[in-house]
Amino acid sequence: MEFYEELNKKVGDYIRSLTSDKDQIDEVTQEALIKIHKSIDTLQDQEKLTSWLKRIVYTSLMDYHRKQQKKYSTKLQDISDEPDLDDNEGNQALSDCITTLLKNLPDEQRELLEMVELKGISQTQYANERNIPISTIKSRVQRAKQKLKEQITSNCFLKIDSYGNVVDFQLPKN
Repeated sequence: MEFYEELNKKVGDYIRSLTSDKDQIDEVTQEALIKIHKSIDTLQDQEKLTSWLKRIVYTSLMDYHRKQQKKYSTKLQDISDEPDLDDNEGNQALSDCITTLLKNLPDEQRELLEMVELKGISQTQYANERNIPISTIKSRVQRAKQKLKEQITSNCFLKIDSYGNVVDFQLPKN
């Protein structure tokens, strides 16, 4: 019992270092502890326990954010079809630039990113529909994202803040 209390404290402390939202901390801590309990047999090297735990906790936090984002997106679509107030000229221009660069990707990579990232089809569903192993799809998605990132960084001047957010950019000169 003492082990689980200490683990709960350490997991909670790590999540607190990533977010200050009390509800997130509580919910993600519970989710992470469940995942840790269910997957403890996957820990192969006791020396790497801390990094293994941090990876699970971080993944749990990212999963939580994805779920919240989907809920928020669905609610926005249900409320109104009016343009999003957060859309501004800069965001729209960057979006247009990315759309143009996406068209420059090879057909297979473009289709994959459009389906998985823009239309929200799960990688598993995409793999099943095309009878391709999920690991192959995951690799292809990563390669396509990397290729798009390379195109963006080579064609657009990006100014990024300390958190990795784009704060300014310049469109390509073509």
